Amino acid sequence: MAFYQSISEYYDHIFPLNNLQGGFVTGSFDAGSVLNILDIGCGTGSLSIALASCFKKVIGIDPDADMLSIAENKADNKLKNLSFEALGMLDIGEHFQKNTFDGILCFGNTLVHLGSEKEMQEFLDQANYILKPGGKLMIQIINYDRVIDQNIKGLPTIENEFVKFTRKYTYHPEKNLLDFETLLSIKSEKREIRNIIHLYPIRRAKLLQLVRQSGFSDIRVWGNFKREALVQESIPLVIEALA
Repeated sequence: MAFYQSISEYYDHIFPLNNLQGGFVTGSFDAGSVLNILDIGCGTGSLSIALASCFKKVIGIDPDADMLSIAENKADNKLKNLSFEALGMLDIGEHFQKNTFDGILCFGNTLVHLGSEKEMQEFLDQANYILKPGGKLMIQIINYDRVIDQNIKGLPTIENEFVKFTRKYTYHPEKNLLDFETLLSIKSEKREIRNIIHLYPIRRAKLLQLVRQSGFSDIRVWGNFKREALVQESIPLVIEALA
């Protein structure tokens, strides 16, 4: 996707490793468990690399070759239980065998890059297929109930010494699509990169329905990676479910 290719060089400045994500994942499994983990939409691999020290095998997948090249350079072949593959999220059922993984992660608002509820259902079906019985699916998206109901026009601006990243939303209710417009300012280069992509902003109730229809159970919903309750003003929506 051209959007991620254009910002891949600066991705780690925009989205550095969130240690709360790693803590959420490791806290979901028994200490010392020997497990296989799939990180979907792994980007530049920061979370996959961090998790490789905790689990038997970690595979990070992403459709963007530039992102994966950065991930592989960061890993530097030092972690023999970590690998990265160029793969889309609708190809996991064909690429991996049934009952392969103990955990599947789909963080970073990756899910809503799919274009419809039908595609999301297909992804969830495939995720259930490649998870072992009792394996865990973990999803994090934006809380789109808040965005739609409150007519939220964007996400908080990210700014540090390297970059400023502005994110704006335009919602089209007749199509249930969201224009996601970004402006990345690279301070050292005094250069700007503009992008716009379309997202499918699924509401919590509908997403939970799809998760159930794919055969998942014991579904838990959180408002962040600290496992705090989801409230109206929560920006993230985090879901955890059993295959």
